[in-house]
Amino acid sequence: MSFWRKHGDRFFDGLFTYVFRTPSWPSRLLRAGGILIVAGLGVGGLAGDLSWIDADRVVLLAVHSDGGGLPVHWSLITVCFGILLAAAGGVLGVNDHIADRRLLRKQSVVVIEHRGLHQTVDTPLASAVPKHLKGRIDVLPIDHRQSTSTSQISSPEDALSQIAGLRQQLRQKRDAAGPGNVRLVYGGMAPVPLTFLTGMMVGNEAGLTVMDWDRFAEKWREPDGTDDGDRFVVSGIDGLKDDIPEVALAVAVSYPSDADGIRATLGEMPLIRLALPTLSTTAHWSADKQSAMAKDFTDRLGDLMAKGVKRVHLFIAAPNSVAFTLGRHLDDRLHPEVLVYQYERSASPPFPWAIKMPTHGQSDAQIIRSGAISITPATT
Repeated sequence: MSFWRKHGDRFFDGLFTYVFRTPSWPSRLLRAGGILIVAGLGVGGLAGDLSWIDADRVVLLAVHSDGGGLPVHWSLITVCFGILLAAAGGVLGVNDHIADRRLLRKQSVVVIEHRGLHQTVDTPLASAVPKHLKGRIDVLPIDHRQSTSTSQISSPEDALSQIAGLRQQLRQKRDAAGPGNVRLVYGGMAPVPLTFLTGMMVGNEAGLTVMDWDRFAEKWREPDGTDDGDRFVVSGIDGLKDDIPEVALAVAVSYPSDADGIRATLGEMPLIRLALPTLSTTAHWSADKQSAMAKDFTDRLGDLMAKGVKRVHLFIAAPNSVAFTLGRHLDDRLHPEVLVYQYERSASPPFPWAIKMPTHGQSDAQIIRSGAISITPATT
């Protein structure tokens, strides 16, 4: 009995919501038909009984009217027309439901869950996919934790190989689902160079939702906060001479850049800084602000290109979603060669390795150890 009550309540709740709260032609027809049926029965001079009896139940429908309204034949016409409208609405509603179910079976939500830090979260990203993204959940995990220790990335080459085929995997999933039927969700906690590269592999993919872990609310969320208007403050580029072959670029969002560590890694190389006026681990919860930071980043790369810079050594202190977003906006054909560095405070130097991004005809990313980085001398 409780089973029928439970599912009956769910059915009637869903029917009420669909008929009275869903803005669609089938629901409008159902409402109009219902109104005409009630009007024909209540205003006209109809009267009668309808009963059905079986072994389990007795159903009795009685309709009585005092008359004085519409003639009986007009009441019958009104009721019949109402029944036709309601039936048409029901048929169209069922057809729409079947079509929606078929569409949902075709649509795929590919969840790219990126994990590379041992101090990470257990809540799966797939459980936090926004409700407005409809379709079959298809999880694409990228997990580097077997290549890491508690404090260092022990095998960045192995971690890099896990990302190498990401573009091909996404292409295969798009081809299998059909054009326009794939939505992407990205989120994770991974080392900055690997996150930046993943963003570059995904690129400006349509239908992408980027999420990040809110450590204070302890949940995955989209950058859905209010834009506070803070933008990068640029320093070090005005005095940069022309034809400098390579520079260091430090991007600070959550923490200050380690200028001493950069010098220990690269020597006395020109250092350009992009830093928010107020550094904070919560300074990134606005999609508009992240878009503005990405634009400032690419604009500065363009400025460096105009000065003849051929290689940029990139140091990022930012939340995972920001590093991913910056990577998405790196143009592998136009921008200078970019090396993104991993920060390990206890290492010597503090930036022991970098990933050379696949740009300018180089099809694969490469791990570059700090001791193996050749610095091009500046022209005098």
